[in-house]
Order: sequence, then C-alpha cells, then structure tokens
Amino acid sequence: MSQENSIFKKWVPQKMVVPIFMITLFPHMMILSLFNMNSTFTASFLDLEVDDLQFLFSLAYAMIVCGLFIHVRFFHFFNVRNYLLTMTMLNIIVLFSMTLTTNKELVLLLRFIQGPLTILEGAILLPIIMANIKNENSKLITYSFLYGLILTGDKITTSIAKFAIQNYNHNMMVYTIMILHVVALTIYVFFFNQNRMFPKKPLYQLNLGGIFLMMISLISGAFFLIYGKKYNWFESSYIVLAFASTLIFSGLFIIHQKTTKRPLFNFEVLQSERVILGIILFFVFYILRSGMSNIYQVMATVWHWHWEYVLEIQYFNVIGSITGIILSFFLVKNKIDFRIIFSVGFTLLAFSMLWFSYLFYQETQLSAITPPLVLQGVSQGMLFTPLVLYIIGSVHPNFSGSASHAGVAARFWTTTIGFSVMQNAVLYLTTKHQFSMVKNLDKSSPIFQEQWANLSNKNSLIHLPNDADLLSAGVLKSKLFNQALLVSNIEIFRVLFILGIITAFIILVYRPIKNRLFA
Repeated sequence: MSQENSIFKKWVPQKMVVPIFMITLFPHMMILSLFNMNSTFTASFLDLEVDDLQFLFSLAYAMIVCGLFIHVRFFHFFNVRNYLLTMTMLNIIVLFSMTLTTNKELVLLLRFIQGPLTILEGAILLPIIMANIKNENSKLITYSFLYGLILTGDKITTSIAKFAIQNYNHNMMVYTIMILHVVALTIYVFFFNQNRMFPKKPLYQLNLGGIFLMMISLISGAFFLIYGKKYNWFESSYIVLAFASTLIFSGLFIIHQKTTKRPLFNFEVLQSERVILGIILFFVFYILRSGMSNIYQVMATVWHWHWEYVLEIQYFNVIGSITGIILSFFLVKNKIDFRIIFSVGFTLLAFSMLWFSYLFYQETQLSAITPPLVLQGVSQGMLFTPLVLYIIGSVHPNFSGSASHAGVAARFWTTTIGFSVMQNAVLYLTTKHQFSMVKNLDKSSPIFQEQWANLSNKNSLIHLPNDADLLSAGVLKSKLFNQALLVSNIEIFRVLFILGIITAFIILVYRPIKNRLFA
C-alpha cells in the first residue's frame, strides 16, 4: 500500500503497525472468549445454571455467525477509522449497560446485540495485520495468533473473572474489558487517517431477510439442544416448537438463498470435498473437546477441588495448546501433508481421552492429571489452525467467504451439539449406574455396615436419631452418585478414544485428502 493510499497517518512507523494492532485484538478476543468459556466450570463459581450460561454463550455466537454475512459490506461503506471507532464505541456502550442490570431478559438482549458487534469490531483487524506482515506466511502467522488466543483466551478471561470476584465484584471483569476497548479506541484515533482500505460501495440490499431466517434457525436450534434435557425433550411444547422452528427456518433460509439474486451464502462451496471433510473433522474435534467439561465437573463434584485451584490447573492445558499451535505453524509452513497433521493430531487427542479414563478414582493427584491435560492441549493446538486452513484453502478465492461462513457455522453447531451430547450422556449413564448400585447394594455386607455405623455414630453426636439417619442416608447417596459419575466418565472417555482413533485411521486411508493450500 503506497504512502498516499495508506490508511495510517504519516508519522506511524511501519514496524509498529503489527504489534500495536495485535494488542487491539485483545479486547475483541476477550469478548469472544466470554462466549467460549467452559460453561460447566464457569457456572460453578458464578452461581448460575449451566444450561442458562451455555445458552447465553450460544446466543451471542449465533449472532456472530449472522454478523459475518454482512461485515464485508460495512468494510466497503465506512473508511477504516470511522468503522473501528463506531464499532468499538458501540461495544463499550453495550458492556457498560451490562454492568447496570442483573435482569436475565435484558442481559440476553444485550448479548444478542453484542454478538454481531464483536465480530464487526474484530474482523477488519485481521486483513490489516495480514497486509502489514512482510512475510510469505502472513496468513498463517495471523491465523495461528488468532486461534491461539481462541484456545487459551477463555482461561485468561476466567482468571480475570476470578480476580474481580475475589477483590471487587463481577462487574470489574466487564470494566477491565471496557478499559482495553478505550485503549484500542485511542490507538484508532491517533493511528488511522480517513483513507479507505476498500472501494466505497453503498449500503443497500443487505439481504436482511436471509439473516433473519438464519438467526431464528440458530437460536431455535441452540434452545432445542441446550434445554432439551431440562424439559424432557419432546414431552415439552417448548422443545417441540424450537425443533420445528429450526427445521422450518433452516429450510426457508436455503430456499431464500437459492432464489435470491445476491445470496449471503453460496451453496456451491459445499460441493468441495475438502470443505465437507473439514466440517466433519471439526464436528469430531469439538465432540472430543467437549469431554473436558466432564473433567472439570469431576474435579469439583468428586475430588472437591476448589474452583480457584481448578483454574490454576487449566494453565497446564494452556501450555499444551501454545505448544500445539507453534508445532502446527511449523508443520504447515513446511508444507507437511494435512493428512499427516490430522492423523497425528487426532491420535494424540484420542490418547489423551484414554489417559483421562484411567484417572477417574475417588481421589487423584495433580501429578496424575497434568500429563493428559498437556497432551490434550498439544493435540487441539496442533489441529485447530490446520483445520481452518484446510477448509478455506480448498476453494476459489471468490468462495472463500462462504467457506469461512461454513466453518464458523460448523463451530457453532458442533460446540452446541457437543455440550448437549455430554450433558445427556452423563445424565443417562449416571442415573443408570446409580440405580444399578442401589439395586445391588448388599446391606448385610460388613463393608456397608461399617460405613453406615461410622456415619450414623458421627451424625448422632449432634443430631436427633431420625435426623442422623436421614443425614447418613444423604451422605451415602452422595457417595453412590459420585461413584456412578466416575464410572460413567470412564465409559464416555473410552468411547471418545475409540471415536478419535477411528477418525485418525480413516484420515490415513482416505487418499483424496491432499495438501492443496499452497498449490
């Protein structure tokens, strides 16, 4: 970009552009990571229902998917400076509004608004950073940095939440993100001039009808998957309505896109073998990742580890993720076949699941849980960036936008489906094993009688006999539940191991997969 057409002011040193604008990505990524936090773990210290928190995350992410359909149109209408100033100020207003209310419906509305604002704020920073990295691997460097933040940002954001809750209140976390936005706002004011990055195009024919259809489809699908367990699935009219809405509005969206002159999404991209394979691999990847919520549930419920301690332990996973991201960077840079990267990555991910399955005892040491946490991080870091590049690098540049949309939508569905699968699997298996344990409990067993006597004697010292018996029965029931939960997770993680190994094997034997990114 020549000096005359540069979007930066004349005094701005070229070598400062990339590091400065990577800093401005942080407030954007912190908001994104709020939608990517582990809902099971986060709900445990925010005193919220897991389902409500996950729906809050999914609602915002659904709006991010919808925002992607029109963000390029905004790039062409506004110059970069005005665009970023507007989106950043709107985000600050929404964040500040969230500190003023605890009303659930209003918070949902604010999250609804925040979703597209988040993607509109951050999406333009990526091409700016790529354009100013004077390296043939600028795209790979930018994506590696971005997805490294996505994989690790939820832990950093949770740490900020922990600090805010311990020393101030929950709003302090929001204030921190607001301060970072103000820093970014200051950078935009002093660094950008009024020049354009893209030719100006009028802001009309945005195909808002198609966006509305997609929005209803995604939100209805999220409600169906997240609250299905709570409302006993199709026994509830809410779930039936949500399921019907998902099917109807998805169908209407497809028909609308097939018949409109300016479709939001080009369905021809789904004719690409690599796009379909990439979406399938993303689905398996997120199903395997969703098992981590079970680990944190066991840490809190069975091992009784304090949530602050659990948060610190998660940084072993962060170390693994960063290692995996760096490893994937060099593998892709050296043009290693995607088939090899994926097969090794899914094999490592599968073996981390198997390793976890051998740790579900009543007590486990940190030294035992650390290696599989690191291994799981390495494997997911190794897979994430190559999976994205595999999808978007397989199509003509004219279809790259639709390929990106397909990948983001796949991430929304696979994350939500993964949450639903794990929640329902744990409920079904735990109930099944707990019922079996109660049914086969031998009350004449010396072990049972000894434990019952110890509990009864302990409780009878400070309670009346009837109350002591009730308390003892409650403790025994809790122990049976914990044991059932452990057995259930052993089964779940071994199934995940089999799924990962099968995926790795299919990748190895499926020859049409080729490294065409650099062709």
